[in-house]
Amino acid sequence: MSRNPGNRHLEIIDAALLGAKIVKDASEVAPVLAPLKGVIGIVITILETVRGVKTNKGDWATLGERLSTQIKGMQDNLSRCPTPHSTSLLLAVNSYEQKLRNVLTRVHLASDRGLAEAVLHQRADKEEAVELNRNVEIYWEEFIGDISIQAHEAVHRVEREVNQIEKYVHITQHGVNRVEKDVHRIKHGVNRVEMSMDAMGDESHISKLTPVPGATGEDHDICLYGTRTAVLDPIRQWANDPTTPQVRWLTDVAGAGKSTIAKHLSAEWKEQERLAGCFFFDKNRPDATNKTGFCDTIAAQLANNQPQLRSLITQGIKEIGPILSVCPFEDKLQKLVIRPMESVSLVLVVDALDECNERDRIIILRNILSSLSQVPQLKVLTTSRPERDIVRLLDPYRSRTESLHDVELKSNRNDIAAFVKYKMRGLVQSYELTKEEVDRLARRVNCLFILASTACRVVEDSPDPHVAVEELLNPNQDLLRDINTLYSTILMKACKANQDGQSNTSKTRELLRVLKAILAASTPLTVSMIDSLLGIKNTKRLLGFLSSVLNVRSDEVVLILHPTFREFLEDPEVAGLFYVDMTDAHTLMVKGCLETMKLELCFNICQLESSFTFNKDVPDLDERISKYISKELQYGCISWLDHIVNSGGTSRDTEVDVSLLRITKDGYPLFWIEVVSALGKIPKAIKGLQDVGRCHVEKRLKAAINDMKRFLIAFSRPISESIPHIYISAIPFTPKQSHIRQAAESLFPNTMSILTGRPENWPEPPQKWIDHTGHVNSIAFSSDGRRIASGSDDKTIRLWDAETGQALGEPLRGHEGGVSSVAFSPDGRCVASGSDDNTIRLWDTETGQARGEPLRGHERAVWSVAFSPDGRCVASGSDDKTIRLWDAETGQALGEPLRGHEYAVSSVGFSPDGRCVASGSDDSTIRLWDAETGQALREPLRGHAYTVRSVAFSPDGRCVASGSSDKTIRLWDAETGQALGEPLRGHEDAVHSVAFSPDGRCVASGSDDNTIRLWDAETGQALGEPLRGHEGAVHSVAFSPDGRRIASSSDDSTIRLWDAETGQALGEPLQGHEDAARSVAFSPDGCCVASGSEDRTIRLWNAEAGQPLAQTSRDIPTPSDSHLFASTPYRELDPHNTLSHIPRSRTDGYLHRKECSIGFLPITVTDYNTPTFLPSQQITLYVQRG
Repeated sequence: MSRNPGNRHLEIIDAALLGAKIVKDASEVAPVLAPLKGVIGIVITILETVRGVKTNKGDWATLGERLSTQIKGMQDNLSRCPTPHSTSLLLAVNSYEQKLRNVLTRVHLASDRGLAEAVLHQRADKEEAVELNRNVEIYWEEFIGDISIQAHEAVHRVEREVNQIEKYVHITQHGVNRVEKDVHRIKHGVNRVEMSMDAMGDESHISKLTPVPGATGEDHDICLYGTRTAVLDPIRQWANDPTTPQVRWLTDVAGAGKSTIAKHLSAEWKEQERLAGCFFFDKNRPDATNKTGFCDTIAAQLANNQPQLRSLITQGIKEIGPILSVCPFEDKLQKLVIRPMESVSLVLVVDALDECNERDRIIILRNILSSLSQVPQLKVLTTSRPERDIVRLLDPYRSRTESLHDVELKSNRNDIAAFVKYKMRGLVQSYELTKEEVDRLARRVNCLFILASTACRVVEDSPDPHVAVEELLNPNQDLLRDINTLYSTILMKACKANQDGQSNTSKTRELLRVLKAILAASTPLTVSMIDSLLGIKNTKRLLGFLSSVLNVRSDEVVLILHPTFREFLEDPEVAGLFYVDMTDAHTLMVKGCLETMKLELCFNICQLESSFTFNKDVPDLDERISKYISKELQYGCISWLDHIVNSGGTSRDTEVDVSLLRITKDGYPLFWIEVVSALGKIPKAIKGLQDVGRCHVEKRLKAAINDMKRFLIAFSRPISESIPHIYISAIPFTPKQSHIRQAAESLFPNTMSILTGRPENWPEPPQKWIDHTGHVNSIAFSSDGRRIASGSDDKTIRLWDAETGQALGEPLRGHEGGVSSVAFSPDGRCVASGSDDNTIRLWDTETGQARGEPLRGHERAVWSVAFSPDGRCVASGSDDKTIRLWDAETGQALGEPLRGHEYAVSSVGFSPDGRCVASGSDDSTIRLWDAETGQALREPLRGHAYTVRSVAFSPDGRCVASGSSDKTIRLWDAETGQALGEPLRGHEDAVHSVAFSPDGRCVASGSDDNTIRLWDAETGQALGEPLRGHEGAVHSVAFSPDGRRIASSSDDSTIRLWDAETGQALGEPLQGHEDAARSVAFSPDGCCVASGSEDRTIRLWNAEAGQPLAQTSRDIPTPSDSHLFASTPYRELDPHNTLSHIPRSRTDGYLHRKECSIGFLPITVTDYNTPTFLPSQQITLYVQRG
């Protein structure tokens, strides 16, 4: 029997594919073959594409065989070349790669045809295949010619160098003999110097660490001598016993004294030279509420406490290199903390984990726990309240010693009594209190350390201690029944004591303003800063009445003594009259910051005499900052944006709105940027502006904020490194219509002007985002609207900046099949992806790295993934008929698969409260599952006749909507599983997508009948006529966050926007995609719509105007992708010289991808109001493109 020729062609292509993949594997491990990675990737894609071509298979197989042979030839050629490869060789490889990209494009066109179309174009395809075979052969000959010429040139160059070297060898030999004697003598001295240099080198590297100030527990006391032994002794025994578990978790209620015990043991182990380091999380210090400074703080202590480990820590710092400040937590922990401790017996102390933000504390715990096997002699003591997420990880390590506050335990009663007597001893000795009163007080504080210490401070601060004790012990008032009652009493007394002729209400209001400032502050404030920001003069006197709950340090920094006081003030149920609404508190701080900035900002605030010096090279910059930029102005410039965000955006306070508009006009933005540059906070300023831009702010303010943000992003490098370059490098190249540019021209008429080539406006993000090589199946916005994730048939996930359209890092690779579904976690820090390879993967959005191994368990393709509202769980629906639940932190499967469907599961989703999972299936049913137990909550929801394509929960979680291939939508009671009324009929073909409006009153549906329909979710009645306009099936519908608009995507390659109230189309169809638009989503602020298509692109559209966001020009230099910077020394420019005549030093400016270099004039400050440029006011800059 003759062999099928079609199979023969497939065998040829498969053999070529196998050969190419072998070379690919070799290039991954052999550095000499690294330049081939790009070429091989393209060749493999061509071969995989050719495999699916319908006609002329023999010609296409020949092309595949030829490419495979060429790849093997390139492997042989590169294997014989020394590394590192020459630039000319790399250029030859790159040229060949670019030519293959053209081949790939033409191959895609042939492969995308269906069978009928392929037959019609058979002759044309044959000619195309023959021509591509011919072109590929020509490309190969050109490549071989290039490297042959380069090889000959290299040989001749080497021969000339060898001849030259031989001449010197004879002359040099005589000198070598003499030098050898000197070398021997010098070596002895070098060895001695090296020892001291090593120590100096270690110190210089360790100084690069940035430990968190105050995170080592300086503000905490140790235990009173002889107390807490019932707790301390078992922990000491645990630390000394190598057979006990490596981790011990001390947990109890707030105020039980956990931090005091942690501080006591840390001090004890440090004295014994056994302490690795300690970290005390503290809500008083924002830097001590996250993981950012954890590793640096521990590593710095480790270097000081264990000098023998300094060289290992230094080695880790060198390995991390220049990315030390942004190195991923996992890498930094390994290289700076874990590896140096592998062979030593030490103790690590981590206190108050509950005061670290929830996500970061889990990351810290998971990484420490997973590293324990590397450091078998390490002991880790942790303390925290019993928060649920911490319990899940640390319960096996819980300390089984007695409760710290159990009044039934004699040891606790004795310890509290000893503490109270110690604190009151001075008053007893001065006869202001009797021993009996102190004993009674000790018995009444219920063994709660925070209650005892606060009561003692109340007595100590009272003008009459005896009266204070009697009030505390008064059974009618029962002030010591709990800490909240005591806090309320302290605040009431403070208001009464501070009457000063004013009403109690007025004094309460004044006291609350001070408390609001303290609670809302992003960094601890001093007394004088509070006075200045609030416009008052009596903060110190007010705080004098609150010394039992607030600590005013010697440097006047105000700190809350215990987190329970903050929690009391923020709880309206217990605080009552003293409740602090944090939204109002942040609004108050916005006012203070803006007023301070308005009064104190000015041009050249640091009084710099010249622009010749970078910030880092100004010898007295720190002194100038202290002298000319007040502490309150520093705070205001850094924190005003955070306070706007935390106040919810545009305030109901007209005064704040007016101040915001004023501070974003005239010269204020430039003067603010001066301060931010001096303080080294440009990145924080950019992030703050981005956050404010996403808030609900007044339209004019949003435009001004956007202008400031674009200015900082475009010129962040020169502005960060030199304050004067705000005016020298940035302003001249700012677009003409920029508010900042227009203000600068008005204030500084002598500013250098660019006559030709300066853009009119800031460039918009690219309308079309191209990077996938396969159909885009799924897109998702992060909750803050900053990022978009896309999943594609090319087996990758991509992350995109939603503002600039730039791809963030490399594609997320790891799946072995197409990606069908992507979802962001609620905090935006993780993306889940489901794939045809039967797995789910979790990705860190900050690093782009996969979190652990793939989540395996499904036996067939995964069609849908979803995060629970709290981000702790991921649900997945698969072609294997099951749903699975996964722990989003560990990646472990939660229980057995959820079985019940009889066919593939096409859609899964969580209820708003996270307690229920809904699934839709090809078996025509919907099922509801208990998210905690995985049990089916009731019988399947039956009613559809065909496949269920989409399910959605109503915003209140009470109702489920489903859309089916049977042309209907059904509404179901999520509690009982009963159908709510009859099926919603009206569509004439399958329903692909359903969505609830944000208020839950309306359901939208998209169908294969080319229409969208709106339905009353209460009655099930159709609302008006079908929304007509698409010319192809509607695949996806979505409501805007305010419920006023609907977006739809269709097989007709368009997106349409609709008025949700009237059903009228808003403008023309959004055109730009070249194939079916499969997915559509609104950004969280409703300003943008993103769409994904089978044309392998993602597009972004203006949801307000119904227009595509304009594509960035590729023809002229634009500030958004520029590094405009002039380095010292400067030289004056001749206006008639072209730029090619200007010498460039290492840091001279390049406009990336445009090959432009630019020199700038220095600025001479003749007075402190107007910058003057020399020698001329206008200079024409001629751009020379490469």
